[in-house]
Amino acid sequence: MNVRVRIQFKAPTDDDWEAMRSLAKDLTKSPESVKVFADNRPEWLVAEFTMPTEAQYKAVPKIDSAIRFHCWRRSDSSFSFPFTEEERARADRKSERRKARRRARR
Repeated sequence: MNVRVRIQFKAPTDDDWEAMRSLAKDLTKSPESVKVFADNRPEWLVAEFTMPTEAQYKAVPKIDSAIRFHCWRRSDSSFSFPFTEEERARADRKSERRKARRRARR
C-alpha cells in the first residue's frame, strides 16, 4: 500500500531531510520506493513510500510510532494512504456497478 507522510518543521535542516528518509526506510520493505521532497507549502517535507499491504488501522500505530521516533523536531504531521491509478480505476468501476444495481431495483 502507498503511504504519504507530511511533516512540518520550523525550518527544515539537512538532519530533518535525513530523518524523513530514515522514517520511510524504517517502514518499507522496498527502499527504492522511498521519495522525500519539499511540499509546495513552506516548512513541510513529504515522504512517499510503500508498505506491506495490511488494514490501515493496523498500519496507523506503526507510522505514528516511526514519526515520533525519527522526527521529534516536528511542529505538525499528517499521513494518508493514496490510491494508485489502478486502485482508483477499480474503485470507480465498483462504485458504478453499485449505482447500476441501485437504479435497477427502483
